[in-house]
Amino acid sequence: MEFKSHLDEALEEQSRYCYPGTDVLINNLNITDEEELEVAERSITTLALSAIQLRKIPAPKKLFTPEYYFSLHKEVFNKIYPFAGQTRNENIAKGNTTFCRPEFIYYCLDDEMKKFQKRLVTIEGREDITSWLADFYGELNMIHPFREGNGRIAREYLRECVECIDEHLGFNYELDFSDVTEQTSHEFMRASVISAIAGDNSYLQTFFDTRLVEKESEKAIEKRK
Repeated sequence: MEFKSHLDEALEEQSRYCYPGTDVLINNLNITDEEELEVAERSITTLALSAIQLRKIPAPKKLFTPEYYFSLHKEVFNKIYPFAGQTRNENIAKGNTTFCRPEFIYYCLDDEMKKFQKRLVTIEGREDITSWLADFYGELNMIHPFREGNGRIAREYLRECVECIDEHLGFNYELDFSDVTEQTSHEFMRASVISAIAGDNSYLQTFFDTRLVEKESEKAIEKRK
């Protein structure tokens, strides 16, 4: 007889976030078709993220807090999901990877943000930045605070972190995800899985190295106009 833990049983239950008998997330648009929901979600969140990227990033004191992280999720997803900005309250897993238990999400996120904020003083060049990004993303991924949208919020958050690094440490980089292809997306997912299963963030670092680009000078921007 196969033994099942309470966690195994919980993961097999119908998700409280989905319409009964389906894997479709309950949403404000009351869309019950998974493909239709995905299209609507992408459209809505892309517009929200575009608006966020036009504004000035907050000061480090605000940026490195769970509250700010939650507010990002709410801003991006509030038009489509009723749980926008809220930590999930059920256990979730992907493959053989089980993410942080709900009751520990806030404390783990708070601890990691404090740790990576302190680590900023060790950054001296590009390699340090990509290592910092890879390690930080690996931790954010394992915490997986939300029922949906974890990857998008983590990437936007780290984009803002690079802006913070640039502003306060005098570098000239930015994270650019604008030309991510299906292949690079697949590579990123593979790197995330390796990080989660083996604790090896080198593949994530390689991915972030391809996304970390030098900012254009003001003269180049004016010339292009």
